[in-house]
Amino acid sequence: MKKIILPLLLFALQINAQDISVATLGLKPPAQINYTPVKDQYMSSTCWSFSSNALLESELMKNGIGKNDLSEMFVARYSMLRKIKMHLQLNGKNFFTPGGQFHDVVWVLKNYGMVPESVYSGKGRGESNYDHSEMDTTLTRLVNQYVTNGVQKLSAAQQNEIDSLLDYYYGKPPAAFFYKGKSYTPVSFLKDYLKINPDDFIEITSYTHHPFYKSFILEDKYNWTGDAYLNVPLADFEFITDNALKNGYTVGWDGDAEDAYFNYYSGLAYLPDSIKANQQQRQLAFENQTTLLNHMMHIVGLVYDKWGNKWYYIKNSWGSTNSLGGFLYMRADYFKIRTVAIIVNKKTISSAIRKKSGI
Repeated sequence: MKKIILPLLLFALQINAQDISVATLGLKPPAQINYTPVKDQYMSSTCWSFSSNALLESELMKNGIGKNDLSEMFVARYSMLRKIKMHLQLNGKNFFTPGGQFHDVVWVLKNYGMVPESVYSGKGRGESNYDHSEMDTTLTRLVNQYVTNGVQKLSAAQQNEIDSLLDYYYGKPPAAFFYKGKSYTPVSFLKDYLKINPDDFIEITSYTHHPFYKSFILEDKYNWTGDAYLNVPLADFEFITDNALKNGYTVGWDGDAEDAYFNYYSGLAYLPDSIKANQQQRQLAFENQTTLLNHMMHIVGLVYDKWGNKWYYIKNSWGSTNSLGGFLYMRADYFKIRTVAIIVNKKTISSAIRKKSGI
């Protein structure tokens, strides 16, 4: 998804026409949380890899492996290659996008491993910030040409053409590297150092047009792989999130950051009182597309304002460019309606929900 910076909203839009701010709400970051520093995706549609890697980095901290900086562009490069191949197989019928989801990261982990940022920045031309506008345009034009010519599988020459472009823009990924005095391949780094099991994580949503406690393929253009999400009632959706945070885990967030009440610069996201935060309203917002999946972030904590309202403390990937150094507070009502899906470690899900869901 593209980086979105919304203009500062008029305070006339605020709840009950009150001047609401982080200061007036009395909001403060949680005392003890596991997270790595805020990064900046800049002009790249890679919020999905930034937020997913941030979730994995927090998991490593909880597991006692310390702070590690994982390469977002290692994930993005191999995911892009997969997107190109799938788009050709489907004769150009699916949505071709540099955006993605957490399951795209899982696929890269399982098939290619992982590397540290220090050995693969993904800035193939030595640029200071990520700017994928030229790359995205070039690859789209090339892939569209392949589709027009009826290409469904890359020839050796076409594969070389794609690899050369990816290497030019991202840089050539390492086959082996040294990290903290030891030699690794991307696969051995994942297995022996990070010790991350991609299957420990699950994507969860909450919609009534499919049975609860079953998995279904989420109908969203960014789910271009057709992956399935566990479906639970809204109360469980919220409980799973809160339970994870209260037990020292963090949570991946998929949702809508284009709502008028998502104010990145002031660091607040909430809904007006006229919108009821219930299952029915959540479903309606999904069906009439007032809730869209256009961004991914990383929930790292849970706090309450001075009136007892619950807010989620969220790490974004737009740099330290707002009043909270790149973080924001999302009130529970916004979370219930504008969150399309969450990603959690399965260990954080209660035994009762796990049993109902068969996980």
